[in-house]
Amino acid sequence: MNTEFYIAMPKVVHFVWKEKAEKWLQYVAKEWSRFQSNNELSQLNHLAIGETLRINSLLYDCLMQADQYYQLSNSLFSPYLKRQLEQHGYNQSFPFNAANSKAFQNKPLIADQPFQFLGDEQVMKVAQQEIDLGGFAKGYAIEKLANWLEEEISPDYGLIDGGGDMKMWSSGDKTWTIGVADAWDIDKEISSIKMKTGAIATSNRVYRSWTQGTWKKHHLLNGQTGEIANTEVLQASVVTSSLCDAEVGAKLCFLMDERELQQWFENNCQHSARFIVKEGQVANWRMTGVK
Repeated sequence: MNTEFYIAMPKVVHFVWKEKAEKWLQYVAKEWSRFQSNNELSQLNHLAIGETLRINSLLYDCLMQADQYYQLSNSLFSPYLKRQLEQHGYNQSFPFNAANSKAFQNKPLIADQPFQFLGDEQVMKVAQQEIDLGGFAKGYAIEKLANWLEEEISPDYGLIDGGGDMKMWSSGDKTWTIGVADAWDIDKEISSIKMKTGAIATSNRVYRSWTQGTWKKHHLLNGQTGEIANTEVLQASVVTSSLCDAEVGAKLCFLMDERELQQWFENNCQHSARFIVKEGQVANWRMTGVK
């Protein structure tokens, strides 16, 4: 995940949780990354068409959730874009400024539903596409850890911050003030929101960008085409009750127009807020589920 994590809880909570939290985050970073060889994800990606593999139950659950968002977004959000990302030069972990490879002569094909989930943690590969969970895996990992900490360790309040993607909870008076950084300067805050319990995720096309030959590219791809999202949006922050919802919603802000976005959030998130920064425009919060 190449991410630093910060966890805040009451001082009275002892550090009996720390080793388990570290092991969980290290496991996800090692076994679910497309940049690691011979891990669980690479075994899945290297399957031949028609082959099946039984995988870890948590990876299976994460993939199932990602696939559900793939379907809910009509495949605009897709966890199946590893080969397309590599086609655009994103074949190394950030930071880097220039791609170390040229685009493939033949573009990787986009197939509908390239993996099938057979139950009992078994997955079948049915098309020549590969998985990249990217930020979704980080959101899933944070959410799982937060749920465990809230239920078992610190029911009063807590917060997990993984590179600006956060999950927080509070059963009492504790209120969190979450800042939104400038799209071009992470040390400058341009807005904030107060919340007790919920999640926030931010996607930005400025920081994860690079050049490939004479082309400027970024990491946000259209799942239907495999092409770089062509948009005026520089940055999108989404607040919901679920960090997985927020992760996907933030990416869709680069792929849908305002009407489509509003409809998607109304259909899929009971309450949400989004703060979208566009080139040359003033950003404002937009809400759904608020009367």
